[in-house]
Amino acid sequence: MAQKKLRYGKGKASIEIDGTMKDMLEKALREVAPMTMAIIEAELEERVKYAKDNWIVRGNKPVKNRDGTFRTIKQKSERSIDKFSQGIRIVDGGKAIEGFFRNDAQYAYAIKVASYSKKDDGTSPNVAEGKRIAIEAMWKPAKAGVPKLIKRLSDAYVKEQKKVK
Repeated sequence: MAQKKLRYGKGKASIEIDGTMKDMLEKALREVAPMTMAIIEAELEERVKYAKDNWIVRGNKPVKNRDGTFRTIKQKSERSIDKFSQGIRIVDGGKAIEGFFRNDAQYAYAIKVASYSKKDDGTSPNVAEGKRIAIEAMWKPAKAGVPKLIKRLSDAYVKEQKKVK
């Protein structure tokens, strides 16, 4: 499971909230917008699961010898597949929240699929050779899911506002 975080702000000026303050803010967010929080958290879980299911791990690399035969070089994996995190970010001075997920490995964006790439379960990746795995397994699926997510969030907002009256 991906590590869950609570942050205030965006970018380099953001701070991570932890401990008692995190518990207090999460409880407040769940009381103010329970359906919205549930939808965002479920969407993040789904996005991280999809990314992990399609992420590649370093394996044995085939190398051609001078005589034309092949040998394999065992490569050590740093397990970027285990470095996913997700969370809620409080933005606009506390007026809005947004969900985020990312792979915290410094090299995650640079990983490209090779002809010998394998997923964690040993199967061949669904991503074409030469493509960046972060774009194909994280950003494109997330972007494609935005219209459905907006619909779910807007329906939840309307239901939550009806309860306020």
